[in-house]
Amino acid sequence: MSNPNPANPPAPRWFAGLAVFVLLGYGTFLSVYFSSVAAGSDSSGYLNAAHLLAHGQLTAPQRDFSGLTASSATQFQPLGFIAEPNRARLVPTYPLGLPAHMAIASTFFGWTIGPLLVGVGSTLVAIFLMYVIARELAIAWPLAATGAVILGAFPVTIFIAVQPLSDVLATTWVLAAIFGALRARSSQRWAIATGVALSIAVLVRPTNILIFPAVVVLLSDGWRAIPAVALGGLPGALVLLACNAQLYGSPWRMGYGSIFEAFEASYFGSTMVHFGKWLGLLLPGLSLVFGAITLGLRRVGIRIRLAFAFWFLTPVIFYAYYEVSGQTWWCLRFILPAVPALILSSLFSLDYFLAPRPRWLKIASTVIALWAIGLSTFWTREFHTLLSKTYEQAYAELGHWSHDHLPANTVLMANNESGALYYYTSFPILRWDQMSAAEFAQHAALLKRAGRPLHVITTEAEENHVLTQRIPARWKKITNLAQRSIWRYEGPTATP
Repeated sequence: MSNPNPANPPAPRWFAGLAVFVLLGYGTFLSVYFSSVAAGSDSSGYLNAAHLLAHGQLTAPQRDFSGLTASSATQFQPLGFIAEPNRARLVPTYPLGLPAHMAIASTFFGWTIGPLLVGVGSTLVAIFLMYVIARELAIAWPLAATGAVILGAFPVTIFIAVQPLSDVLATTWVLAAIFGALRARSSQRWAIATGVALSIAVLVRPTNILIFPAVVVLLSDGWRAIPAVALGGLPGALVLLACNAQLYGSPWRMGYGSIFEAFEASYFGSTMVHFGKWLGLLLPGLSLVFGAITLGLRRVGIRIRLAFAFWFLTPVIFYAYYEVSGQTWWCLRFILPAVPALILSSLFSLDYFLAPRPRWLKIASTVIALWAIGLSTFWTREFHTLLSKTYEQAYAELGHWSHDHLPANTVLMANNESGALYYYTSFPILRWDQMSAAEFAQHAALLKRAGRPLHVITTEAEENHVLTQRIPARWKKITNLAQRSIWRYEGPTATP
């Protein structure tokens, strides 16, 4: 599993100090812009699930709706949850890997610092693993450092790293599994560690099982190391299957429901174009070129070429059939765990050609690293990535205001804010987007008779549509806050 360029001197002593300084600076930068807010579906879903785990629960009992009934349980379902048909409990939608990390960290450091430590910490570990994997592959230290810079500067990495989302953490554990597989050449303990890392990667994101072929290829003992990997992964696999059975009724079901309904062959071509376009724009352009060259270099070991191909292409091809993958640039988050394979493959090719010319290798490493930083600076500003904290703070403001100012027996109606309102308040949450006007009228009348105040939160842009067409009634505006409006139900519309 060695690079065909065996002359590979260690990094100079000053590099370790510089690397620590840069990593600490980068971690500080991410921390300044990190948002621990439960906002949209993903972040509120993960944080709500983390809260449950921190209190020793997998599910939450449904809050009191004073006997409301509905044709669909989705009306009682905040974003990030599944409401059971009998409305007895709310079940988290998302895998429990990230919530478990956040629950552990937040138990010790609180719910502001805990998620930050997980998000920023996993990003720094991913960057470190990029470097040590490159060195394990005998890539020269300047290029290995460049690979770490490319991953850290990748705009998708930054976009995910400043929010409580799972993609960077999933990437970190994938990198840990790859590193363990490389080290398993010298120790069965590393094979066991590989299984542990892979199982945690799958707990964070079940589709990370797609890197298993790459792990098998990288194991020096081939099939003989599989039992040790299986031993390391067995506890995590049992936890995953047990949680699925408890939450969704079957070890083989997940909270996403029938996910394969969202996969179609018709998405493949356009999504592959989308992936190619944005990888080419967000990474130094030579990454795609030299990554492909490595796969065709006959003098490179077949195991390396196969590992890179499996690691990168398997997730990319899988997600190319997914309807969501081609929607926008940040949908590259789905293939983020595969991006290190592309970066490492391109570095391997550069090292192959430049190792005999150390001066040119250092120049190329510097130029590519600066190229990656320049691209990151441009696209981060273009996409307003560092304003995520500002945008998402609105959800926390709404939640805190509602908790402090609305009557204790309020029932809240919302859509995009529903997961956040569940997180920040103790109110029952109704989804106005999941009911007809007639169903709303029935709910409102019952709550009125029960003496339960009913409030709705909408964006200012959609309030007219929501209040006059989706849930028509006499509403009284309470306040405007964070570009949303909060209204109290006064009664049904007057009959002509």
